[in-house]
Amino acid sequence: MTQIIDFNRELRDALSLKYRGEIAAATANIQVYLHNPAGIGEHPDIIAAIDSEVEKAVAAEEKLEFLERLPFIDEYTYTERD
Repeated sequence: MTQIIDFNRELRDALSLKYRGEIAAATANIQVYLHNPAGIGEHPDIIAAIDSEVEKAVAAEEKLEFLERLPFIDEYTYTERD
């Protein structure tokens, strides 16, 4: 039996969601640091903490941009063996 399975799209979508989630998390952390720096007791160096979140967001954005530039193959054919 032969099936057409769109593994490529599923994997690409999963990675895209992962990177978008990392960007959203880093952005949310930056907003917390900017709006309530006194409430972040374990980060006495707010600048370093924000810089770390910026690095995370930039890395995820670069990965997302790279992923979106990859050639796209829509379908793979999968043949089950008896």
